[in-house]
Amino acid sequence: KTLADILTASRFGLAWVLLWLGISRGAAGLPSAVVILIIAWTTDLLDGPLARKDLSSRHTWIGDHDLEIDMSVSLGGLTFLVLAGYLAAWIAVSYVIICLIMLWRVRSQELAWAVQAPPYTAMLFIALRYAPIYGIAIIAYLIVVIMATWPRFPQVTVPQFLSGMRNLSKTKYSQEDPQENGNESSHA
Repeated sequence: KTLADILTASRFGLAWVLLWLGISRGAAGLPSAVVILIIAWTTDLLDGPLARKDLSSRHTWIGDHDLEIDMSVSLGGLTFLVLAGYLAAWIAVSYVIICLIMLWRVRSQELAWAVQAPPYTAMLFIALRYAPIYGIAIIAYLIVVIMATWPRFPQVTVPQFLSGMRNLSKTKYSQEDPQENGNESSHA
């Protein structure tokens, strides 16, 4: 678990490196930001299997906050894009507010993929446009990861993402009065 926790904690540090790159290097930091993201994604890929190898099944604070740390990397990437001038601040702030509202309403870890995907997708498209070699590196990395995790990817990852999307769409109705949704119960 110690090695898994070190990998997980390193992602939190890498999120701060993304912020620093945006402040210190601006748009010129894009290649470095892509490399940092790929390193962060790799640590995320490795920490789970390492943690599961621990026979004691003990929980650690860092391991229990893996999702929040993953979200910090996504937020770090989004912040880099704003500070580097690739994305308007009002778009990023609006996105974060919408995500916070969605996470608060749905209260599901399954939604994490949906929250993290847009900043990563934005980074991919921006890298393809302004640093094509690095954009291609992201695509190559994702293809290798999908191939390496193939049995798990279609069986676990994709269904979790789709379940989060379903939960998000169902939330609209779960907060309303059942009578307004045609779910009236008849009383005799």
